[in-house]
Amino acid sequence: MNNTIDSKELQEMKVQLELLTKKLERETIVNERLIRSSMKEKAHYLRRGIILESLVCFIMIPFFVWILPKFSSPHSIYFCTFCTAFMVLALCYNYYMYREFHTKDFAEVNLIEARKATLKFKRLTQRWTFCIGIPFLMVFIPWFVYENALVYKGEMLQVPLISAAIGLLIGGVIGIYQFNKTLRTTDEILMQIEELEEQA
Repeated sequence: MNNTIDSKELQEMKVQLELLTKKLERETIVNERLIRSSMKEKAHYLRRGIILESLVCFIMIPFFVWILPKFSSPHSIYFCTFCTAFMVLALCYNYYMYREFHTKDFAEVNLIEARKATLKFKRLTQRWTFCIGIPFLMVFIPWFVYENALVYKGEMLQVPLISAAIGLLIGGVIGIYQFNKTLRTTDEILMQIEELEEQA
């Protein structure tokens, strides 16, 4: 009699264990899908940022090629060419980053490729900022001041310099925010990849 009872209890425990295992598996699958969905959304955000930056470059290129030389006399053709070349370089760099960063890796099983792509995106962002963006500003700002100082004097010089300072300040705040946001997003993706790898 006791053996029969023990056998029934054992079978019930096995059934409960199977149900619990299936429930945990379903929760794991749902959790993995949520993480992958979040990763994919973050990757889309990074790609949208590249597209937005590229649109700004598209707008600025004709500004430096046609508008600035014709309607703003202090700026030489060399200065405008320098600025245009920077915008073209930014477009090419953005295209390269966009082409190398595929969001499909975040929706499928290829976590290794997703990690490589994210690390590469982060590295390219830092390289652009410190090796190209900041050096450009270090040349652009004194050159801009010099060209205006050749034409304007006294209070007349203050107008373009103050306007440029305000523009650089606003652009700098936006640029620093966007740079930190990009790095923070890439770090979040890398943390989510590690979480998925721990679950595997």
